[in-house]
Amino acid sequence: MQIRRTVPTDFLAIAALDREAWKEGENAEFIPDGEHIWRLWTEHAIMFCAEVDVQIVGAIVAFPCLDGRYCLHKVFVKRDFRDKGIGSQLFEVLLQEIDEKGVSVFLTVSPGNEAAIALYEKWGFDRRELVKGYYREVEDRYVLSRVWEKDGRGR
Repeated sequence: MQIRRTVPTDFLAIAALDREAWKEGENAEFIPDGEHIWRLWTEHAIMFCAEVDVQIVGAIVAFPCLDGRYCLHKVFVKRDFRDKGIGSQLFEVLLQEIDEKGVSVFLTVSPGNEAAIALYEKWGFDRRELVKGYYREVEDRYVLSRVWEKDGRGR
């Protein structure tokens, strides 16, 4: 297994993997990110993929925001490759690059996803804000932030 930076030609495989992973979520009836945005993210965001025998089996993406922070938008791993530490490796390489940039990063998570929240807190996402109706009226989210310390210390 290899973790590498994505390239624009990866976008179709990653979009397909996203659609597959999205079907398992609690809001599967809504449309996942389309191929067009994955094409842009492979080139203009911080994005890495996990590859096994030239097959992309996982990906993580964080894109820049106008306020200087990054939004860690998604991380997902193909079902057959879960529980092997691939997601953790993707997180580590992405957060290392964000720390090198010296910027803060945030993500959103369902308030009921306690396992994910505990994991994100392990990686330094220690500021939490509940936003009611974040996506839709009935879909609340925590916004978890990993704040870059101004003295140059990362998390």
